[in-house]
Amino acid sequence: MSSFFPALLSAFLLVSPLLCTGEVLPTSFEADYESLTSAHDDVFHPDVLPLLTQEIRDFFALGDIFSTGEMKFGKKSTVWLPLSPSRGKGKPRNFIEYAVEQLYELAVPEQFYGRNYNIKHYNELIRYTKEDIKGGEWWIQARGGKEGIGFHYDKDESYASNHMKMRFPIVSTITYLTDSGAPTLILNQTSLDGSIEYPEVPHEGFLSYPKTNRHVTFRGDLNHGVASTLSLSSSSEERVTLLVNWWVSSPMAPNCQTIPDGLATKIGFNYPEKVDKILTANPEADRRKTPVSTYTAPVSAPGAQPFLNMSSPEIKDSSYTRHMEKFPPADSFFYDMPLLKTLEQGTMYALEWGYNHVFANVGMLDLFNSNQISSLFRFQEPKCLIFVKQEADLKDIQWWLQPLAKNYQGKVKVYTAVKATAQNAWPEFGVVESDLPIAVMHDTNTDRKMVDKYMHLNKKSLEMMWKKFLAGGRTEF
Repeated sequence: MSSFFPALLSAFLLVSPLLCTGEVLPTSFEADYESLTSAHDDVFHPDVLPLLTQEIRDFFALGDIFSTGEMKFGKKSTVWLPLSPSRGKGKPRNFIEYAVEQLYELAVPEQFYGRNYNIKHYNELIRYTKEDIKGGEWWIQARGGKEGIGFHYDKDESYASNHMKMRFPIVSTITYLTDSGAPTLILNQTSLDGSIEYPEVPHEGFLSYPKTNRHVTFRGDLNHGVASTLSLSSSSEERVTLLVNWWVSSPMAPNCQTIPDGLATKIGFNYPEKVDKILTANPEADRRKTPVSTYTAPVSAPGAQPFLNMSSPEIKDSSYTRHMEKFPPADSFFYDMPLLKTLEQGTMYALEWGYNHVFANVGMLDLFNSNQISSLFRFQEPKCLIFVKQEADLKDIQWWLQPLAKNYQGKVKVYTAVKATAQNAWPEFGVVESDLPIAVMHDTNTDRKMVDKYMHLNKKSLEMMWKKFLAGGRTEF
């Protein structure tokens, strides 16, 4: 039996005064809010699907239609579509707008809990209904068969750029328009505002391989990405998706904007009569599809749906391959998965990792990343920096370092540090290149440091160093 529910609930107990004061989520809403993800197949009519797919390819070829140089950090724009009735007649101007409005019926539950963004710290959960959703934010991705997309939280990008905090959609969704490409990996990991994750190490998740005309929904505050190393496709194949996020208030401009009629006409996406004609000829096009799979918290009995449990007691197991993803600003997420030859394209899997098979306690120090530097000093734990010449030098170290760092979670924050991105820190510890590889300790609250240039770096010696430093040991050079 998976432990989805306790892991997710513990995250909200940490951040929600409403829950901590003893108010229990009503049962009728608890299931809706705690559902991790669901999926529907064959969501669009066979006569509509090719028209929609071609339109999506044509729209993607236009590039960023709103690009005005106003967006920070190189971000791209998205499109806001208020729910019908819109623009008076309530008729979609193109098949993308039709698709977005149809997907609303599948994606949004009748009633649910979400964050209250009207209070200062927006860490209170309040009840919403389906009618509270104001519209959908949509965009398109077209990638090669082996391309990934970095792990991230869907958010109001303008708000994040201007306030350095995150506001999340109620529901995030993916609609696959091809059968190829790398899978989406959704973790049972969330964050209050993007600065600290709960839980720090996610042990459960969901893996969705692309399947044409499949629609996947998941809670809008979950960490997710596209895992390139899990791709079963060739690089020449294409992965095309329509992404729609549902909001109780529209994301801020300039990153998210509506398409006025004039612009829709100019770019060739304003033909409501053509859309209406196709839909009139296909009265079943608006039918709502039954979910092919729904993953709630907790996941029910393994075997009720494809379920992968990585639970070998061995840290190294020949039936698994270890994968690595980067979490912003520069943390590393290591996780084991079965061999690719045992996985199937178009399949959705519930995932559970045993203690020895998932790690997120070792970051990679990058002194050129200002966001990481600020987070480095925000963590209260003493820091252990392991300096090496290049990333290849970490290959053998990581196998014993990851479980050791996990055992000291909350006591020591560990970073590996390659020469290219961390050399400027060497003088602070009296380190020169001939000392590498070497571990140093630094309490950023008191500026207490420890360096042992005579230590042979291995699991036993490093743990002894940590114990000594945590006990108040002095600096050594």
